Amino acid sequence: MHHPMRDTLTLPTTRNATAWRFPLALLAVLLALLALSRPYFGGDVVEYALETVAFADHGSADIRLDDIARGHRLAPQISGTFQLLEDDMRAGKQDVYAAFVRGRGGDVYSVHFPGYPALAALPFKVLEKLGAPPFKAFQVVNYAAVFVLGLALLRFFGSARRAAFGLLLFLLCGGALYLNWTSPECVTGACLLAGLLFYLSGAPLAGGLLAGLAAQQNPTIVFFFVFAPLLKLHLEWRAGAGLAANLRTQLTRANLGGLALGALVFALPPLFNLYQFGVPNIIAKKFSNAGLISGTRLVSFFFDLNQGMILILPGVLGALALWRGAAQTAPRRAPGLFALCLLFVLAMIVPALAVYNWNSGAQGVMRYGFWAAMPLLLVLLWRLRGAVRWPAALVAGLALVQVLATAHAFSYPYVKFSPLARLALTHANRWYHPEPEIFAERMANNDDYIWPDKVYVSEKWHKALVNPAGGHVDELLCGAGRRLAPGTRLVPSSQGWYYIDGAIDCRPGAAPRGAGSGG
Repeated sequence: MHHPMRDTLTLPTTRNATAWRFPLALLAVLLALLALSRPYFGGDVVEYALETVAFADHGSADIRLDDIARGHRLAPQISGTFQLLEDDMRAGKQDVYAAFVRGRGGDVYSVHFPGYPALAALPFKVLEKLGAPPFKAFQVVNYAAVFVLGLALLRFFGSARRAAFGLLLFLLCGGALYLNWTSPECVTGACLLAGLLFYLSGAPLAGGLLAGLAAQQNPTIVFFFVFAPLLKLHLEWRAGAGLAANLRTQLTRANLGGLALGALVFALPPLFNLYQFGVPNIIAKKFSNAGLISGTRLVSFFFDLNQGMILILPGVLGALALWRGAAQTAPRRAPGLFALCLLFVLAMIVPALAVYNWNSGAQGVMRYGFWAAMPLLLVLLWRLRGAVRWPAALVAGLALVQVLATAHAFSYPYVKFSPLARLALTHANRWYHPEPEIFAERMANNDDYIWPDKVYVSEKWHKALVNPAGGHVDELLCGAGRRLAPGTRLVPSSQGWYYIDGAIDCRPGAAPRGAGSGG
């Protein structure tokens, strides 16, 4: 029998005598996990740690020498990096250590907007008073975001059991990988997904606020304010009512107010950047280059076997592909929903392809890949919400595949090839060509720059990465007086780099003048 409520995503908040049990149980579980786990000092921890100390000690985001002294004592494992900034500040340098910059009055700030550290400042002070490790404050903020996501899922599903499964899926789609990081990836992913769920289920003020918070640290999430209304319009479209009538149902005071609130929260970082640095985004100015955007990076973002989004979504995408006829929620809307969510993902990540550090610190899937995957997870949650009964085999398979994907992501550091990548290099060498920075750094097991005047050779997998524009490729690969064999197969990648698959074949004789390669 048709149920009118199942043609939209708008559900009333769960109101019954047991409604409190899920939040209370979730809170208890999160507190237990918080007590048993430690913060992982990864990502942009140097910047966020000093900003948090600054907020806790003097209520502002500018970094002072006293803040660095506290950082030395509280986080000795990253003290060496603190020292680099301290040395530059004591020397009065205008250009200070990498991820910091002087503002309009000469004070030193992190290039990262201090929204995340501002949230961590209060728990930092409380934990320090209690004698607990104060940098667990980042975990407190991350776990709080997961708690809010749990409430959003409860509203979305109207069922505690389904909300619990939805939260498990979030953790198995990257949430668990970044739950204890001292960087805002978990907050970003949880707030983005919760913002979508709240907005689509009739709580646009909460949805807009959470999306604004997510966008503060990752600005391309601003596209939420375009795609969330489009998603809601699509899912609540009334056939035969006409465009104008359907638009009127969406242009409510609550919806517009939620979008405006979120946009205001999002606007704080560019306004801060304009005031202090004269540009809307200092990170974009210092650490990105539009010339790096390429098809190679786009494919890498989704499908790289080391850090691509596919690594953390195989079960989700498999379930969406295999699920036929089980959804009760207007199945004709499913293709449009997936298309809109995929466009949302692309809108968020294409600007991110311009960052200099593509092989950045990560746990399994790259950090951008984790939070940008949330719209695709939303598609599956919508399918689950619309099914009166869930197909047991499909849901069990989905959970198992995501558990295996998470275990795989936890099994290697970001400066080493993943087990799947090693498998491809061993058995499908001629078909696997990672983005050059990924190959160069993981082959050498370090986080470094990639130089066009060098060659990167893996003897284990008989694979080389070269840039003929840098010159001397033959000499570097073959030695003086020798050159690559004519007809050597060069597989083009990006930024002038080429792969040579298989053993290097060298012949006597100098390279042709100006050739720079043996191709």
